[in-house]
Amino acid sequence: MKWFFALIIAVSLPVFGQTANDYFHGSAQSYIDSKLDDAIAKVQRGLEIEPDNPKLQALLTKLKEQKEQQQQQQQQQQNQQNQQDQNQDQQNQQNQDQQQKEQQDQQQNQEDQQQQDEEKEQEQQQKPEDMKEQQNPEDQQQQQPLQPNQISKEDAERILQALRAKEKENQKLKKIPMIGKKKVEKDW
Repeated sequence: MKWFFALIIAVSLPVFGQTANDYFHGSAQSYIDSKLDDAIAKVQRGLEIEPDNPKLQALLTKLKEQKEQQQQQQQQQQNQQNQQDQNQDQQNQQNQDQQQKEQQDQQQNQEDQQQQDEEKEQEQQQKPEDMKEQQNPEDQQQQQPLQPNQISKEDAERILQALRAKEKENQKLKKIPMIGKKKVEKDW
């Protein structure tokens, strides 16, 4: 009978309350499951039962150190993320500045090109006037305005040359000799 009561007491002890050792093991399991705050809470409940337990005190110290390291890592990651964001912002700003500069350069190039075109146009307009001044009075008399149905002598010569070239080409095509007779097969 004594054994029976001892067995009932031994079995009922964990049901009615946990020991400091139970809190130690529960805290260790929470740490393994990556639940650091839960692990610290379990160790502190165990220390309420046995404040002088060296295992719980050592575990609490280690868990708090781990939590500080975790917070430092999070802070470093946050700082790195902020630094990356700043670098990205700087890169974006540089890209925008470069695009603006390219646009300004393009606009400047267009303006320069337009100015050069205008200068060329003015030069071309001035050249015929200069040429007229340089021509002899005899040449000016020879260049009389043409009638609407007339063409200049130079244009007529160019047309004649083109016609002669085309005629020679046509004659060459006609002179291609036939080599041998072609056999025609009857397909009936």
